[in-house]
Amino acid sequence: MVTLPKELLEDPTIAAMRLAIEAKQETKRRNYLGASLIGDPCPRKVWYDYNGYNKEPIPSQGLMAIEDGHRTEDLTAYRLRLVDGVDLVTHNADGSQVCFSDLGGKFKGHIDGLIFGIKQAPKTWHIWENKSCKHEKFNEFKRVKKKFGEKDALKNWNITYYVQHQLYMHYFECTRGYLTVSYSGGRDYATCRTNYKKDIALQYIDRANKIVNASLAPTKVSEQSDYYLCRFCPFSNECHS
Repeated sequence: MVTLPKELLEDPTIAAMRLAIEAKQETKRRNYLGASLIGDPCPRKVWYDYNGYNKEPIPSQGLMAIEDGHRTEDLTAYRLRLVDGVDLVTHNADGSQVCFSDLGGKFKGHIDGLIFGIKQAPKTWHIWENKSCKHEKFNEFKRVKKKFGEKDALKNWNITYYVQHQLYMHYFECTRGYLTVSYSGGRDYATCRTNYKKDIALQYIDRANKIVNASLAPTKVSEQSDYYLCRFCPFSNECHS
C-alpha cells in the first residue's frame, strides 16, 4: 500500500487551524512560581520555569487539551452546584480566581475552588481541584485508588498534584481536599479525598523559597536526555545542551 504524504491526509483547513492555535499561545512569563509546578520531581525544571528560560512551544494537540481542561472544570463546577447542599466557591466577589500569595509574591497558587456539603463529609470545607485527562490516565487513577485506598490515591497517582493539593489545604486552612478526575470533556468522573499533611506542605514551601532565591540552577533529575522525565520536558534542550 502506498503511504500518502501527511499533508494529503489532513484537511488543510484543520492544519491551518492548528497553526493558528499554536501562534496564539501565551509566551509571556509569569513573575511568580506556581503551586501547580513546585511538586515536580525535577527542581531544575521548576527553577528554569521561574526564571523565564526559553522552553519548547506546546503543540496544538497539547493546547487543545489545556482548553478542554478549562472548559471541563467550568462544566464540573456547574454540575456540582446542582447537588442540594453543595456550596462551591471558585471566584472572589470581583470575579478574580481565589488564590494565595507567599514569599513576597514570588510563590502563588490559584485554586479551582472551596467546596462544602459533599455527601461524604457534609460539614467540612474541602479544597476542590478538578483534573481532566485522557481515558488511559483516568483508568489508571481508578486502579491506583483501588490499590492504595482513597486517602492515598492522589499521592500514588501524581505527586505534583498531591503537593499542589497539600499547599492549597495549608494556605486555606482546610484539613481535606476533594479531587474530581474527569475523563476528557466531563464524560465520566472518579474522585478521592486527601488528608492535610502539614509536614509535606512546609517541606515544599521551603523548596519554593530555595528555588526563587537560587542564583544557580539546581541539580537536574537525570544526566540522561532520554530519561522518561526529560524526554517530554519543555526545557530539555536548554538543560541537556
